[in-house]
Amino acid sequence: MKWRDLTETEAGALPEARLGGLLLAAVVAAALLCLVEFAGLIFALDRLLEIGSRYTVAVTFGGLLSLVFVVMTFLRAPQTPEVISAGLVLWILYRGGVGISYGAVAHWPLVVDMLGELVLAAGFCGYMAGGLRPNAYYRRRIPSI
Repeated sequence: MKWRDLTETEAGALPEARLGGLLLAAVVAAALLCLVEFAGLIFALDRLLEIGSRYTVAVTFGGLLSLVFVVMTFLRAPQTPEVISAGLVLWILYRGGVGISYGAVAHWPLVVDMLGELVLAAGFCGYMAGGLRPNAYYRRRIPSI
């Protein structure tokens, strides 16, 4: 698909150039994840540490990635789709690797979970790369006709 830059008039008038729709829903979900993780760190850090260092790394990475997504979105950083998509895939692969390292057969539900999350990540990454709203919001471009 070919893209063209938005004019200043289009950027101000086009609803897709504003934070809304599914993109807003993703940002709200990421902010909620950050709040839950922050509350968990304050009120129940022991529960996080009980799950082991490998999972603690995954939980911490997921929270930080969500925080980066929220901050980059509010800054309208053009790199947001690539950075967050790559981080999401790395997070899922790491979590899957942790599950497999404990024994793929014994932890097959975690393998299924990882594969399902990769399917969802593919949809998210596709939306962030080719969706009208992410391109208009972050990169200030729309499809050329």
